[in-house]
Amino acid sequence: MTNPHPSLPSPFRALALVLAAALALSGPRLNAQPAATGSISGRVQNEATGQYLNNARVTVKGTDLTVFTDETGSFRLAQVAAGSVVLEVLYSGLDPAQVPLTVATGQLTERDVNLNSRDRYGASSSSGVVKLDAFVASSSRLTEGEALATNEQRFARNIKNVVATDAFGDVTEGNVAEFMKFMPGVTIEYSDASPNAVAVRGFDPNMTGVTADGAQLANASGSAANRSFLFTQVSINNISRIEVTKVPTPANPADGISGTVNMVSKSAFERARMAFNYRLFVSASSDGMQLRSQPFPFDTFESRVKPGFDFDLTLPITKNFGIVFTGLTSKQWNEQNISSMTWNATAAGTGASPARPFLQSHGIVDSPKWYERHSTSLKADWRIGRNSVLSFGGQASYYIDKNGNVTRTATAGTNATPSIAGGTPLSYDGTRTIGATGRGGVTFSGNFLHIDGRTIAANTRYRYDDGTWMLDSAASISNSKTWRRYEQKGSFQSLTTALLVPVRVTFDDINAVRPGTTRAFDNTNREIDLYDINNYRLNTAAQTDYR
Repeated sequence: MTNPHPSLPSPFRALALVLAAALALSGPRLNAQPAATGSISGRVQNEATGQYLNNARVTVKGTDLTVFTDETGSFRLAQVAAGSVVLEVLYSGLDPAQVPLTVATGQLTERDVNLNSRDRYGASSSSGVVKLDAFVASSSRLTEGEALATNEQRFARNIKNVVATDAFGDVTEGNVAEFMKFMPGVTIEYSDASPNAVAVRGFDPNMTGVTADGAQLANASGSAANRSFLFTQVSINNISRIEVTKVPTPANPADGISGTVNMVSKSAFERARMAFNYRLFVSASSDGMQLRSQPFPFDTFESRVKPGFDFDLTLPITKNFGIVFTGLTSKQWNEQNISSMTWNATAAGTGASPARPFLQSHGIVDSPKWYERHSTSLKADWRIGRNSVLSFGGQASYYIDKNGNVTRTATAGTNATPSIAGGTPLSYDGTRTIGATGRGGVTFSGNFLHIDGRTIAANTRYRYDDGTWMLDSAASISNSKTWRRYEQKGSFQSLTTALLVPVRVTFDDINAVRPGTTRAFDNTNREIDLYDINNYRLNTAAQTDYR
C-alpha cells in the first residue's frame, strides 16, 4: 500500500494509514444486500375443543422473534429469515408443539397450529375423539378455564388475574359479582342477598373501574349518584372471561385507583366450529319450596319456584365471518326473616340494671324479595383483510327488583307506672315482661320497592396487525337507567300504622331469638287482636319517584 499523503508529518501519516485500511475493509459491507426475509401468519387452536387460543406464545426457534396470538388465535411474524425454520408454540395446559416450515423470500407463509394434550384428551384427539374424565362431564370445561387463566396471567404485561366464566360452574342468577367473589383480592358488597358491587384490594367499590372490552360502561346507581358500578345490570352469559388488574397503569381509567375489572365478551373467532350451549333450570330457596302460590306483600299470590334458561351460540359462518348470540332469563326468590330485640337496663323506676335488664321491644321483619334478570347480546366478527379484523356488537340487560318490607314492632314502654289508676304496673323476670297499662304500643310499617334497571351498550373494534405494524382502535356507546315507581305499581313507597288505643304489651316465653308470644291489652284489660287491620290507623304514607 502506498503512502496516501507523503507530505504529512509522521503521526498524521500513521493515522491516515489506519483510516484507509478501515475504509478498505468496510467497503464490501457497505455494498452488501439486505438479508432475504419473509413473514409467517396463522392461527392456534385447541384441536380437541375447536377453540382458538388467546396469548399462545409463538417463537422462531433459535431466534428472539416471539409474538403472542390475539383473541382470535391469530399470530403474525415479520422479518423472518428465508429458508427452513421451526416454530415453537406454547400454551399452558396443552402440549408444546414444534412446527417445521419453509419461508420464501418476500412471501407470506400461512400455517395454522393445532395443540392438544395427550394426558387430558388422549392420543386419539387428532382424530376428533375426545377422552372424557371419569364421572364428571363438565371437568373438561373446568380444565380449559384453568388453562386459560394460567396462560393469560403467565404472559400478561402487568399483574392481573384472569378467569374464564365457566371455571366455577353455574352462577346463581347470572350475576357477575357472584362469580367474582371466588377471585383473590376481591370482596363483594351485598344488598340483602344480592351481590351488587366489587372492591379490589380492600378499597371502596367507588375506586374500582369496570370496563367491557376495555370501554367503560354507563351505570345508573340504584340509590345515589356515585361511581360504584352495580353488577345487577350486566349478565355473565355475555362474557368469555374476566380480567382483574390490581396495579393501575396509564392505560386504565383514572377512577380505577384500586384496580380495574374488564369483562371480555365472547368472540365468533374463538372457535373453529359451531358451538351451542344451553341450560334450563329451576330456582327456589329453602324457605319457599312450595309449588302452590304463596302470599306476597303486594297483595298478590306468587309461586316461589321459578324456571329459567340461558344459551349461547357461537357460529363461524365462514373462515372470515362469524357471530355470537346469547340470551338469559332468570327469576330468584330471596326470603328475609329478621327478629330483633331491644333490652333496657336504665329505665327509671323499673329496677332494671345491666345485670337484670328487661325486654323493652321486639321487632319482626318480613322482607321477601324477587330478583329478575333478562339479557341478550349479539356480536359479529369479520376478517376484512389478511391482517385486519372488524368486530361490532351490542348487548342489553334488564333488571327488576321487587321488595316488600313489612315490619311489626311491639314495645312495652319504659314507664313502670300505669297510665290509669288501678292499672297494671311494669314487671318482668328473665323469661317474661308485663308492660304497664297504657304505656305500650304496636306499629306496622312497610317499605315497598319497585326498582327497574336497564343498560344498553354497543361497540365496534378494528384491529390491524401485519407483524410489523399494529393498530388497535375501538369506539363504544352505552346508556344506563334506573328508576323507581310506586303508585303506578299500586303501592306507596313507605307507610306506618299504629293501634288506635294505648295498650299494655306483654312478652312471654322469651328466648335468645324472640318471645314465644306477644299480646296487647287495652285500658279495660281487654285483649286486642294484633292481626285485625280494623284495630289500626294509618299515620303516614310517602313516596319518592325518581329516575
